[in-house]
Amino acid sequence: MAVPEERAAISAQSKEDEPVNRLATMAGVAALILLGAYPAFSQPNEDLKGLKKELEVLKEGQTAIQKDLQEIKTLLRARPGAAPAEPQNIVLNIEGAPFKGEKLAKVTLIDFSDYQ
Repeated sequence: MAVPEERAAISAQSKEDEPVNRLATMAGVAALILLGAYPAFSQPNEDLKGLKKELEVLKEGQTAIQKDLQEIKTLLRARPGAAPAEPQNIVLNIEGAPFKGEKLAKVTLIDFSDYQ
């Protein structure tokens, strides 16, 4: 009958040690990561170096694009805006053209369209 009691004691001890074991595991993984060993990635060192180099090239490209964008913004801000055109009054002869509405209306709208 000592066997079930021993099992219960071992089970209780395991439950008490569980947080400590988790903490130890997390500390071990953190140490491996800090030392440059990535346990989840089993890529050879050359592959990692290649990826790091590609990342640096991408960062340089992004920096260049940001610099170009800033130059474009500066040029656009420095460029003087075009002054709006002054409205002009014109006289347009529409005699004989088809129309809708009253002939002596105070306002006339003219629509230039191409029905091709």
